[in-house]
Amino acid sequence: MTPVRLGFIGIGHIAIHSHLPPIGELAKKGEVVIQAFCDVNEQSAQEQAEVYGVDNVYTDHHEMFDKEDLDGVYLCIPPTLHDDVETLCAEKGIAIFIEKPQTLDIVQAVSFSEAIEKGDIVSQVGFMSRYYASSDTVRTLLQERIPRHAQIQLFYTGKPARFWTSRMDLCGGTFVENTIHYVDLLRYFLGDIESVSAFYVDRKPGEGAAPMDLPHVYNVNYRFESGVTANATTSRVLTNVSVSRREVLVVSDDSMIVWNTSQATENEEPVGGHEEGWVAFAKQAQAFVQAIREKDPTAVKSPYVDGLNSLAAVLGANESAANGGAVVDLKEMVS
Repeated sequence: MTPVRLGFIGIGHIAIHSHLPPIGELAKKGEVVIQAFCDVNEQSAQEQAEVYGVDNVYTDHHEMFDKEDLDGVYLCIPPTLHDDVETLCAEKGIAIFIEKPQTLDIVQAVSFSEAIEKGDIVSQVGFMSRYYASSDTVRTLLQERIPRHAQIQLFYTGKPARFWTSRMDLCGGTFVENTIHYVDLLRYFLGDIESVSAFYVDRKPGEGAAPMDLPHVYNVNYRFESGVTANATTSRVLTNVSVSRREVLVVSDDSMIVWNTSQATENEEPVGGHEEGWVAFAKQAQAFVQAIREKDPTAVKSPYVDGLNSLAAVLGANESAANGGAVVDLKEMVS
């Protein structure tokens, strides 16, 4: 088996803790070669290069593309820093894995999507929740149900984590930066979203821990193309306590399905298999590598073009909230 040659652009938290470990395991098996790292923080890149035995470290991705012969690239950077990597990969025939949110600019996202489709390259957005066994359990159950309504409930800490995920201008807010995972999961269950309206509870100056300037609460309503409606609530009010809740519910006739990462339940009875840990990241990595090997853009669960509706759904929520809850048509937004 010829190993797939991979490069990483962005050697920060998500790359170090979520993507490099499963790719490192594939490297041990001879399925991949981690050929190059690129990050503006050369020290961070060098440190991880020593961990994974990577010989080639760059601070400029253009130089990396010029000097390295790569089959695929992981792009793990904040959404405001996207420039030309997606376009370069499309032009060079290099597969690309892109962490979410793909960008904060829907026009830029459409441009990237068109380039990726034209280049016919393998692309995958980092919506790893599609790879949990519980997600396929719910998807299978819903083939025999008539879903009417869905809910996302996220109540968790208001403490800042990384700087860029604490700033509205850098991450687009928690609904864009994090809740996009769950919005995308609902799309995996229920199909594309047609329209959105939203109201946010804004954080007043001086409220909460610095440098956080994100809304306290995001209340969002969706209508799917199928006619199903959904509510999504993301709250970051519980700053100094350890309680939290993260659930996705789908209600059908005589059926209430609750999804979480380890197992799904229907009417409070466990259904499907039980998983622990970060197994979805490993499955996602394996699918990306296999798709590259087979040169099959359809072999992943979240290609870039499909992820456009998920991105529009969260950016559309921001647009609606900024305009008093006005309904935003997502097809119009993307076009």
